[in-house]
Amino acid sequence: MNKKLRYISLIGLAVISLLLIYLDHSKLKYQNIFEEIYHDEYSHATNSWEPNASTLQLLPNMEKKSTYGLLFGTIVETYAESSLPNDVNSINYTFNYPDEKIEKGNVSIFINLNLSNSDILQVEYFYKHNSCLLIRKMKVFSEFFDNEYPFGEYNSQNKSEVESLVKVADNLLKNKIIADWLSIYPSQYSIENWGEVQIINHNLSD
Repeated sequence: MNKKLRYISLIGLAVISLLLIYLDHSKLKYQNIFEEIYHDEYSHATNSWEPNASTLQLLPNMEKKSTYGLLFGTIVETYAESSLPNDVNSINYTFNYPDEKIEKGNVSIFINLNLSNSDILQVEYFYKHNSCLLIRKMKVFSEFFDNEYPFGEYNSQNKSEVESLVKVADNLLKNKIIADWLSIYPSQYSIENWGEVQIINHNLSD
């Protein structure tokens, strides 16, 4: 009887161990797609001596970098101008890793759109590491980014155009930037499922 109980106990322990291993492997590594991007860029910047070694650099429409690693804790990845739609001035990622460490850093995705009067609407999607919040911020600049205008005043006078272009930026984020990421990285997420992240507005009503 004792031998039978021992045998059953061993089987039970084996089943529990296998279950724990399965749960550990099936557990999501990152809370959302922006954590994936943030961690991946840091990993390449700190473990490679090749300037074009990062995952984002695998995109054919990304400008190739001539420097490697972190420059004062910052990395910029920029889409080539020739790859952008006519109404888009520029798109880039800016990664910040304070003290060249992954903690307390952030990544911003900047989408700069041409306004009808030659000014530029900048839509920034700001993600702070481990925050699970994607903060949408808007700014308005003159044509060559040499002057910034008060956004509230500009928005009150050009509300419909601003709202229309913010929708354009949201679409680019989802169907170009996120889609591009998914094309080069074995992500846990998808275009429709970004993981545990909430989008909130900084200076535009929902």
